[in-house]
Amino acid sequence: MPDPRKPRSLDPRSLSVLVIDANAFSRELTGEILRNLDINCVSIANDADTAFAMLIERQIDVLLVSSDESHAFNALAFVQNLRRLPDHHSRRLPAILITPDRDRETAIMARDAGIDELLARPISPNALLQRLQMVIETPRPFVDSAEFLGPCRRRKNPADYHGPRRRAGERSAQRPALIDQDEIARQLPMRRSLTRLHAICADLPAARPETLGAAMEELKAARSIAAEQNDHALHARLTSFESCLAAAAPLGAVDTAMIDTALTTLEQLAALPTTYAKARDSVATAFGQAIQKKLAA
Repeated sequence: MPDPRKPRSLDPRSLSVLVIDANAFSRELTGEILRNLDINCVSIANDADTAFAMLIERQIDVLLVSSDESHAFNALAFVQNLRRLPDHHSRRLPAILITPDRDRETAIMARDAGIDELLARPISPNALLQRLQMVIETPRPFVDSAEFLGPCRRRKNPADYHGPRRRAGERSAQRPALIDQDEIARQLPMRRSLTRLHAICADLPAARPETLGAAMEELKAARSIAAEQNDHALHARLTSFESCLAAAAPLGAVDTAMIDTALTTLEQLAALPTTYAKARDSVATAFGQAIQKKLAA
């Protein structure tokens, strides 16, 4: 088998990706985004045992491992065990962690577990493609020692680095700064509006009238952005969410789990281009199920 750490040009059509995610909706969504990126060889596992079996049966190039505290699968423990495998090829595979948190603590824990790169939720296709390029075209050197097994922890993540290279032999190299596509996605007007809405809705269970008013104002702003972008699907879901909040909040019947699910799916819908029709349909369906569950309660 070819060395998974040997730099090469990314050819999506020849890439084999294994998605490991305990959540059925999110693993299918990730697979659909990959297929929209022309990556047709996508394997899916919902737990560690299935994933390790697939590594024996199939030739995999990259692992996408999802971290979600609401599910039993422990992504970091999986990667730590992966790095200890006796199979030389499997333990050196690049691993990208999909996580809702990209804070410093998460980054350090992921690095120490043997993760190559982080990808934030909601998944931006451009950010996913960028991470794949990083692990295929400029992979981290692999450290195989008694103290540590995994990608070199001393290499700064290019997506988080915007200054000159300081190592010997690189001081004169004029490398363009790599702009983090996750950060670009977070700064889009719709994503910023939904982030504010998420923060406002966290206070809705307190049933303060001013909080509901702030949520409605932010929803109005988000709907305006969706209308400007001709994103009819997102506009319709925002309208549905507004109606649900308007009915539930005054009665003190706010379901925090429903709100979190609805907002998470709205954020993911906003992160997907309108050309990703099938993936957007899946997200819209998940949103509708969350709302219908609340209305039926």
